[in-house]
Amino acid sequence: MEARPEPLVLLVLSGDREKALAAANLALAARASGRPVFLFFTFWGLNLVKRKGARSRGPLLARLLAFLNRDHAGRQRLGRFHLAGLGGWALGRLASRKGVPSFAESLRLAHDLGARVTACSTTLELMGLTREDLVAEVDEVAGAAALLEAARGGQIVSL
Repeated sequence: MEARPEPLVLLVLSGDREKALAAANLALAARASGRPVFLFFTFWGLNLVKRKGARSRGPLLARLLAFLNRDHAGRQRLGRFHLAGLGGWALGRLASRKGVPSFAESLRLAHDLGARVTACSTTLELMGLTREDLVAEVDEVAGAAALLEAARGGQIVSL
């Protein structure tokens, strides 16, 4: 009997562009090698799968947080050297010249290859968002128990 490949669980906590690209790259590499992949987006990482124009419908504090936190799937900042957008522009230009796909393209490809994409239900509720506020690649909205179940027999990488 052949051993089942270890699942790779990517816990995406940050919305930083470089961490998003690393998560997508790891997901693609793992899927290409036949490993099951589970991406779990929570806290600021949820911004990476939030649609442009998503609006909080939560209480006043959730709406205030949403106003301050306007990042979405099409807009990620660099965690370092953002430089009022210049760093992100430079990284995007370099990536484009080298043929490196964007995070959105990489997520779509990883999803098409069978990576499971989950948004944290608790974070979604805290931010006053719903499933409709997320990109199409999100397969489910679930809690931490789903992350722990997916990690059974594998490893969790936090980004």
